[in-house]
Amino acid sequence: GSTMTKPRQKLLEDRQTILGRRRLYADENSLPISTDLIYEIFLRLSPKCIGKCRCVSKLWSSIVDRQEFTDLFLKQSSARPQLLFACEIGCKVYFFSSTQPQNPEEYTPPITASYHMSLHLNHAYQIHSPIRGLVCTRGFSGGLKGRKRPEMVRVICNPRTRQSFTLPRMNTRKGCEVRSFFGYDPVEKQFKVLSMTLSHGKDDAMHQVLTLETGKLLWRRIECDVRTSLSEKFMSFIKVTETFSGKATLINYKGKLASLAPKGSYFFGRENTSLEMWVLDDLEKKEWSKHSYKLPPQWENVVSESIICVGVTGSNEIVFSDDTLSDLFYVFYYSLEKETIREVEIQGMEEFLKQRVEIQGTRVSEM
Repeated sequence: GSTMTKPRQKLLEDRQTILGRRRLYADENSLPISTDLIYEIFLRLSPKCIGKCRCVSKLWSSIVDRQEFTDLFLKQSSARPQLLFACEIGCKVYFFSSTQPQNPEEYTPPITASYHMSLHLNHAYQIHSPIRGLVCTRGFSGGLKGRKRPEMVRVICNPRTRQSFTLPRMNTRKGCEVRSFFGYDPVEKQFKVLSMTLSHGKDDAMHQVLTLETGKLLWRRIECDVRTSLSEKFMSFIKVTETFSGKATLINYKGKLASLAPKGSYFFGRENTSLEMWVLDDLEKKEWSKHSYKLPPQWENVVSESIICVGVTGSNEIVFSDDTLSDLFYVFYYSLEKETIREVEIQGMEEFLKQRVEIQGTRVSEM
């Protein structure tokens, strides 16, 4: 019965650990394998295989979970940037990824996207851009195990390793608006979720933070003594002295924070004639510089009626994606330096293209 199960389970765990040590360090008569060589072996595996290695033994799991190995893997994967696609169909969100074209000077043939995983979410209200391989989503819990009625939940997943978990419920007042932000603290090396609860017509915003690396996931309240509007609260650390026109998108331009928007229009699309970008040149002095780019004539013939900006490549090409329903799906690359536009067809998602498809980030491999 149950008295026999625990000793047997312990025996199996010990056997797994012993086997894991033998596989990595050989036997007593052999020289031990160095940590650097072990890292080199794991770095040659795909993210999916690395996820499986975590299940082999406690030893293997401890190696893969080390911060040193994570930093090495991120450094290696950043040299192979990829596109991440999120496709919402019914009560599910499907994740795909594809390689990015490396040579902007040559014609790029169609690229095939690979399917990774899906999440059971009804109407995903928010899908954050991937941060170091993790994606934070927000939507109703339809289909999630252990939840009887649909409720708003936040789910964090790693599309490449197919792992996901649901964040604990927040203590909020009824009728309040909740806005969440997902980020990574490079100093403490921790992933954090910031949620701001607002009561309409009241100056009593509540701020809560959840840290992923603390073991038990708990929301904790933080003080924020700022008595201005929400946008000024969030942007109080970086003062915005200029008004950005159109539907501005924050991007990383040459390592600096920048805001890109269509000039004279609210949306990105075929009718745009120029783009406007504000770059934060000096964080301490809060100095911004304005840059205007006149779009080439072929822009109107290449891009779709409605597109969205999703990021910047290492060669300073602005990446746009289709935002319309069609039988074909395209990604567009606009070079700020050469003022050229090119399109790349994405295949492999044909059965999903009848629904809305959105690109949510440009580096799914950063895990």
